[in-house]
Amino acid sequence: MFWKPLPQSSMVCLCRRSHAAWNARPASCFACWMFLCSAAISRAPAGPYALTLRLFELAHRHPPVDRLLDVAVPHMQALARLTGQANHLSVHHDARLVVLARAEPPEPMSYSVRPGAHFPFRDDRVSARVITAFQDETHRDLLQDELAAGRSLTRTLATRLAAIRRRGYDEGPSDTISGVVDICFPLFDRYGVVAALNLVYLKQRDTRLSVPQARDALRAAARDISHALGKL
Repeated sequence: MFWKPLPQSSMVCLCRRSHAAWNARPASCFACWMFLCSAAISRAPAGPYALTLRLFELAHRHPPVDRLLDVAVPHMQALARLTGQANHLSVHHDARLVVLARAEPPEPMSYSVRPGAHFPFRDDRVSARVITAFQDETHRDLLQDELAAGRSLTRTLATRLAAIRRRGYDEGPSDTISGVVDICFPLFDRYGVVAALNLVYLKQRDTRLSVPQARDALRAAARDISHALGKL
């Protein structure tokens, strides 16, 4: 069966109908539908309308993870150079915390987590807490169950997550590595939180920035990444 693009008259008809339904601006509606109808909708001779593979192609041209890394990595590298501290980006996937990327400082020593590493999504991981704290209420309830590892959600954990939301980030001595301070901010796109960016602060003799200064730099990087991802 051969498919052909919609004729001009059908495209105009669809535009008029969508304009009436959406109460949109005619010019914007027409331009949008001209693209959709010419590239993404086709019709068999005397047959029904159908979607082409054009939308599938566009959706996979910039997969979400690729887009996230394309935006975040340059900011992560600049952050590592500025602070002299390593940082890494993590996401939630299948009840695991997965590290997608890291940035190393020019200093000869730092503490970092390798890309591809994954850990149980538990409340002893700062990135897991941050990702959970900034979810909408429905998703937050689901992730809190994972954080609690099958235990009933304790009042302490609920209070801690609420404090993270109010403050906008989480910070404190690492739950897994002695002598390290974890500073973690959420990353957002237009739909909500998508990842966590964690700066692993290791105090050394020649450390250039204090913890508050490193926090400010991380906050700025997280803000810039989120805006580039489309946060409204």
